[in-house]
Amino acid sequence: YKRQTLIDADAIREVIAELKGKVMYKDFEDQMEESQKNIQLSQKIVKSLYYNMQKDLRKDNIGIIIDDTDLSIEECSKKYGNKNNIIYCLGTSEISPEEMEKRIIEHDTEDDWSMYIPRIMRSMLCENIIRDSKKNKIKCEKFNNIKYIETSQNREEVLNQVVKDLEYII
Repeated sequence: YKRQTLIDADAIREVIAELKGKVMYKDFEDQMEESQKNIQLSQKIVKSLYYNMQKDLRKDNIGIIIDDTDLSIEECSKKYGNKNNIIYCLGTSEISPEEMEKRIIEHDTEDDWSMYIPRIMRSMLCENIIRDSKKNKIKCEKFNNIKYIETSQNREEVLNQVVKDLEYII
């Protein structure tokens, strides 16, 4: 494909939450349960969009990029792992939480969500991302249709290389 279109699951989740409005939760467990429902709903929407768009887009030689931070390796392989799709898992497993947090702070702008969260939350998030990346790296080795890409050293350079690889493959 020479052109691509994006389905952004995170943006869909934001719209779902906005449509539901502010909700008062009894406790953290209720909030997490509601968040899981939003994730599941957004993934159903993404899958439906993908299957409804793919036939028409292929005719015009347009690929689909799905950006979903909550889709597991297993789910991704099951839902999208076929010969027509190229799947990448981007991860940051080769960096310390402290270095990751330092880079986030260095590149924060007013448009970034990370600028507005407390330091302790950002620190915990970095630890979780690195932990999940390490797990995903191992899982990707089990699936021959998902390629793990390490982005912790130079994310922009790595993403540019992915685009070049895709242009070559396609």
